[in-house]
Amino acid sequence: MPQFTILNDRRFWLFFAFALTLAGFPRGYLVDWLNQAGSYANDLHPGGADFLNFWVASLKSLHGEARDLYDPHLYAQALIDQFGDDFDRRWLYPPHFLFFILPLGLLPYWTAFALFMGGSLFVLLIVAAKIWGGRGIVFWLLIAPFTVLAFIFGQTTFLIGALFIGALFWRDERPILAGVFLGILTIKPQFGVFFPLLLLLERRFLVIAVASATATSLIAASVAAFGLEAWRGFILHLSGPQGDMLRASASNFLSLQLTPYGAARLFGADMETAGLIQAGTAVFAALALVSVVRSKAERDTKDMMFVATTYLATPYILGYDLAAPTFAAIWLYLGHSREKAPGFAFSVLLVLVAALSFVNGLTFAAGFSAGPVLFLALAAALLLRAKLENDACRAQTCIRVPTAMDQSEKRGGKGPSLPPTKTEVAVR
Repeated sequence: MPQFTILNDRRFWLFFAFALTLAGFPRGYLVDWLNQAGSYANDLHPGGADFLNFWVASLKSLHGEARDLYDPHLYAQALIDQFGDDFDRRWLYPPHFLFFILPLGLLPYWTAFALFMGGSLFVLLIVAAKIWGGRGIVFWLLIAPFTVLAFIFGQTTFLIGALFIGALFWRDERPILAGVFLGILTIKPQFGVFFPLLLLLERRFLVIAVASATATSLIAASVAAFGLEAWRGFILHLSGPQGDMLRASASNFLSLQLTPYGAARLFGADMETAGLIQAGTAVFAALALVSVVRSKAERDTKDMMFVATTYLATPYILGYDLAAPTFAAIWLYLGHSREKAPGFAFSVLLVLVAALSFVNGLTFAAGFSAGPVLFLALAAALLLRAKLENDACRAQTCIRVPTAMDQSEKRGGKGPSLPPTKTEVAVR
């Protein structure tokens, strides 16, 4: 019997990386947060800097004042009325997002916080376990850095993560559910920037149709519930409070930005230069995604490339928005559904991506953001990985199991009549 060595166990190194994060979170966030007893809207105070937005928005909406959320002065006054200070917070979400937070205003603040964060985390864990095919992923998500940041900031991390990975990983096996998830994901539309491109390339028209119907229904329902003025306010203020987030230059805010735009601004570039850098990166990301999706690479390679390129193309991603990259990185790192796990260099890269919030906190101290660097490195590594897998298939050394999409195409795109089969490409 071979001797077991813990240092040879991939799970040990993943646990070590996450434990290191929890023990030495960026700039002492975790320890300070646990010991804080102070004001609301404090990044280092349980309850987070952002959750009060959801609670106040729910209160205003329940009183028929949803349209006031998009007036910066009226919203600031609402915060002052509740907390004695506006904390320089503004409402940035589209009106149909209100459906997902509406009951919060019926509850005391801390009860609402616990219900929202605990409930959304439960949803993420259920979706992730279903996709994973077991509960093995639950432990890793519970101790992942993004989970800690989500609670610190009181953010939508878990809900958005569940919608993102559900729409991505179920687009073949459960296209209707994937479409519903994608339609709901429009509550944070920056995360859906490449979904239309992916679905069109793969000709998943059922997912597109369901997503469009879901989003349209939510928007129509929000008009009926909150009035057309709410949408008018949201659209008119896209260049107001929403634009202010991209114009912000405070170092504590830029330290959380994980995009090429944010990295350029942190490095001292003006908005125009940073915008050009972001645009150029987005073009590269789109071309890289098209190249991999059209290749004969394995399904998990394509999924990870989609995640990496989405996070490169979107100009507004913060440190707590890492549920999807963490899930996909763990999938590849542990070699899920593969005979062999990836090699050393690629494994190190995947662990760094999974612990990105901690890594970014370290590099920020050195004056730069690790986010776009790691995602660019990941995209480059995936391009190479896809090429190798594609070449292996062209050399007749792979076996491709027909998918639900293939069956649908044979019947003229009318959808599968048999239970869909998961896409697998086994490179021997």
